[in-house]
Amino acid sequence: MKLGRVVASAFVCVTLGSCTGVVPANVARSDATSWMDPGAKSASQLLYVSDLGTFDVYVYQFPSLKLSGKLHGFDSPQGECGDASGNIWIADTKSNKVREYAHGGAKPIASLADPLGYPGGCAVDPSTGDLAVMNIADFSDAGAILIYKNARGTPQVYGNSNFFYFYFGGYDRNGNLYVSGATVRGGYLLGVLTRGGKSVSLVKVTGGTLYFPGTVAWVGTTLVLGDQRCNGRAGSCFYRLRVSGRTARIAGATPLRGSCDVVQAWVTPTRIVGGDDAAYCRNGRSSTDLWPYPAGGKPASSVPGPRVPIGAVLSVANGPSAAR
Repeated sequence: MKLGRVVASAFVCVTLGSCTGVVPANVARSDATSWMDPGAKSASQLLYVSDLGTFDVYVYQFPSLKLSGKLHGFDSPQGECGDASGNIWIADTKSNKVREYAHGGAKPIASLADPLGYPGGCAVDPSTGDLAVMNIADFSDAGAILIYKNARGTPQVYGNSNFFYFYFGGYDRNGNLYVSGATVRGGYLLGVLTRGGKSVSLVKVTGGTLYFPGTVAWVGTTLVLGDQRCNGRAGSCFYRLRVSGRTARIAGATPLRGSCDVVQAWVTPTRIVGGDDAAYCRNGRSSTDLWPYPAGGKPASSVPGPRVPIGAVLSVANGPSAAR
């Protein structure tokens, strides 16, 4: 479903199955207390998957996908990102905030207000610690990118007149932020905010077509983009792109066989892991899945997951270099 123009006080979502203006059906925010397995803090890797169906965040040990905890108290958790210390950030869209959690922690250690609108995704610059927040839309107009220096304080705001929606982002090794987004009519866009830049520039994608914005990640020098609607149909796939200047050429594809809607996944050199919103396209049961990368195909492992999974991030206790 294409997103419509956003109005003040709208509830905006980054998944195909969600909408502007209303909360998805059968959603009730949990008032339960967050819990975490006693062994979660000592686990070297934890996977966090946000759920727009219950407004919770599921925490799994990785790669076993054993459920280790749940974080409660959100208004609409969506995109996620992590820093070099293993802390993770969660964009809580309807509350207009992004919340920070320590590896294995059950309570937030920081919260940043979004003064302009609805945060849908985020990314941390590994070289500076700056936090980028992608507003899928602002309170009454097009979205923007907010950069919080050292992940604190008042943000600097960046945009591009071609973008109406900003979805997800990822930093390359040089501190350039690449973002997925869309025009007001829903046409896919890729942009870059270069390190020290003043505005977002368009990046031309060649060698294929992406239909609905999703994951933005870097694996070494390869840009990886997720498409929530692979080839314009139900199902998700990921593309490997080679970037040169303001052009990104598709060099390979990773189809996720049998998937429905993988909104934002975590990509490592050998795996893609995230939630699959099966309820959207076939009224099935959503799951948290692990696929081989770059081969793709059927999941190598799968567990019952959040009702409406959105974001996924891997927290590594000793830093991101340990994630494989």
